[in-house]
Amino acid sequence: MRQNPHRGRVYRCCACRDSNGRQLGARCPKLTNARHGSWAFAVDLPSLDTRRTMRRTGFATKAEASTALSHVLECERAGVSLDDSETVASYLTHWLDTKSATLKTDTVHRYRDYLRNDLIPAFGALPLERLTHEHVKQFVQRELAAGRGLVTLRRCITTLSSALNDARRNHRLPNNAARFAKIPRPARPELTCWSTTQAGAFLRHCRTVNDPLAELFEVMICTGMRKGEVL
Repeated sequence: MRQNPHRGRVYRCCACRDSNGRQLGARCPKLTNARHGSWAFAVDLPSLDTRRTMRRTGFATKAEASTALSHVLECERAGVSLDDSETVASYLTHWLDTKSATLKTDTVHRYRDYLRNDLIPAFGALPLERLTHEHVKQFVQRELAAGRGLVTLRRCITTLSSALNDARRNHRLPNNAARFAKIPRPARPELTCWSTTQAGAFLRHCRTVNDPLAELFEVMICTGMRKGEVL
């Protein structure tokens, strides 16, 4: 059955109540004043049992509410399961709890630190669907301005991107807001290499003093293997 792309409605409402304490919403007579209330949208979403209506309020303009409604319908057409009550904080917490079974202990601890100290304070209160590339961009800019280490910041954003990739694979989000975050790469340190003469002098000295690691040093220098590979 083909879906109607024009489903839902956009309207103005407010939080005023009548004499019985019932919220007036779109029926408030003060809405004739353009400064009173805010814009909202409502749309019925597919459900296996009863009708489920998504309502969101607080938009400053009709255009903002219409854009938000269009996003909901686009997500529906893409097969994305919307849950406007789930925040970034609740999603990330559940994601890590589920992911922990397949990760090393040190990795879990590192991810948990990033969630607790960085990601949840920065994005946690946002509904998951409202997290955008701009939110991530502003976070990166703030961290860089504060002197955050590039390697640590890159790992923090990689953690967020990994979580959002899982949300995409599970049809929870249409895109990954952290995927294209631009973080400068750390400058490569300038390496100073020994000459052949210097390396030879070092190895002869090790032999002269009977250094117990003399053979290890010789393997490293002659093969170019990394320390971890040699060990």
